[in-house]
Amino acid sequence: MIKKIIKNFKTKWMVWHSSKFLIKKMIWNIDFSKDLVIVQYWSWKAVFVKQILKKMSKNSKLYVFEIDERCNKYVEEINDSRLIYINDSAEKVFDYVSEKKVDVVVSTLPFWSLPKDLLKSIISNSKKILKENGLFLQYQYFLTDKKAIENIFWIKSKISFELINFPPAFIYKIQK
Repeated sequence: MIKKIIKNFKTKWMVWHSSKFLIKKMIWNIDFSKDLVIVQYWSWKAVFVKQILKKMSKNSKLYVFEIDERCNKYVEEINDSRLIYINDSAEKVFDYVSEKKVDVVVSTLPFWSLPKDLLKSIISNSKKILKENGLFLQYQYFLTDKKAIENIFWIKSKISFELINFPPAFIYKIQK
């Protein structure tokens, strides 16, 4: 068990899945009272996916991008017609999302671990696919990529912090 925790921390900076407090604080920003098209990058153990689906209207859609083979089973176990699961990179969002503009992008990708050109491509595509007034949400354990995100969006992000998570996390919110 200890070896698994250390491996996860080294590769993903995660010791355990996101706390219910982090999930609640992050998706609290989304107005679920209307039909939405939401894109999520990286499902890991599908904890965000499940909570988003619980709150979404019956006519909303959730596109989930995941490339880690070990994570696929968690999303594939969910039987919900509103869920569109894509086993490919978040960078290819335009190849799969039939609506060329979406309401919300929820990213749980560990940006610090991505090559800078891939990070730039994912953030740029996120900006392009969002509708006017669309929402980009991202959590990170450090503020190291804050400037990179803001430079692409040309908007200062609103930062909140969730202490009841291990490790504690910063939540970036950008309204396009």
